[in-house]
Amino acid sequence: MLLEDENILDVEMSDNGQEDRRKSELESIFKNVDDLSDPSCMDNILIYLQEIRDEDYLFMELLVQKVSGEEINWYQPWYQQSNSLSRPLKCTENEKNGEAYFTDTISKAESDKIKKNWRKFMRKYEVPDQLICLARWKNKSKSRLPNTPEEQAKRFVVAYLSRGLQRTLYQVFRHIMTHYGSPNKGPYTEEEEKIMEVCFENHPNHAVTLLSSVLKREPRGIYKRLQQKLNVKPDYKRIKWNLPLATRFLKLLLKYTDLPLEELKNRSIEKDVFVKIAQIFGHNYTYLRLFWYQNLHVQIFAEEHIKLNKLRKKVFKKLKESSYQVWTDIRWKDLATQFPDGLTHRFLYIVCRRVVCSIHDYLKLPLSDVAEHALQKLSNMKYRKLRLKRLCLNEDGELVKISSTDN
Repeated sequence: MLLEDENILDVEMSDNGQEDRRKSELESIFKNVDDLSDPSCMDNILIYLQEIRDEDYLFMELLVQKVSGEEINWYQPWYQQSNSLSRPLKCTENEKNGEAYFTDTISKAESDKIKKNWRKFMRKYEVPDQLICLARWKNKSKSRLPNTPEEQAKRFVVAYLSRGLQRTLYQVFRHIMTHYGSPNKGPYTEEEEKIMEVCFENHPNHAVTLLSSVLKREPRGIYKRLQQKLNVKPDYKRIKWNLPLATRFLKLLLKYTDLPLEELKNRSIEKDVFVKIAQIFGHNYTYLRLFWYQNLHVQIFAEEHIKLNKLRKKVFKKLKESSYQVWTDIRWKDLATQFPDGLTHRFLYIVCRRVVCSIHDYLKLPLSDVAEHALQKLSNMKYRKLRLKRLCLNEDGELVKISSTDN
């Protein structure tokens, strides 16, 4: 409905190129085993898990030895002086008096700074390149009080890695846990699928915890994959949106928000509202929320007629000249403020992503190269001249198209 012959809700899966590495790492677990119901399969997984825990334990022992007695002798801003790595920093008066810290996603430049600090730490304290062990280590058998040697060592390392960053220790530690403790992303390999099947069959109550350690993946992704395999979630079909359906959706949105249409512009709408609408539509609330923010909101509130490729070119030119290093650094909400009112950050993201998603490894390539490739692609006439279909409510309260010749 949004674009002529173009569906911007399509999302393509990206291949992270890690399948071969994961396969070689995990294939030894089921070596010489043909039947997954064989008890030895679970035993092999538990043996592998114990090897991981032993590796973490030995690394933490070494770390405690290396940093024992060390004190922080570099300048720490107030927001890096917390003793807790597991809790977000509470807002204090200090935040209003000067040194502020960033609260958005850690950028590539900041991530590179953490890596650089880690390399310095390895050289200075002569420890192996096993930051994954620090990220995975769980202090289950000992007191979690902040004065235990292990907790002190962990906090010292995180503080060292936070040097030069406008980030809290909690933010840096969460980044370490996500990017080093759970490095595997993307599609699941055949070996991973087998391990999931065995763990869920033998330890259903603890399957996700076990799998997160063995597969080096985030628990959230494993939960989703298990739900897919077990068909826990209903198989929702894509809604074929038309004007009557969009009108029905909008009327429900107005009803449950109890707001006039004008006040929905650029407004953050509570999840409960979309959940109620989803129950009526018999669909997932996240799908309906996306439809609003990246489709219907733009069509209703865009104040001028927009040629999509012209808009894309403007976006990529700004990105090419920006200070962002890679695609994941882009702050789409900030970018949206530089464009006509009514265009949401989700809309800008999705229409631009469709141009670059076919570029191999576009998430990691320099953003200037990705933007240049996109501009060349938009200039070679492969894309037809598409316009945004603007909508408005008529006297009967029904959505109708606004002609491109109308003011």
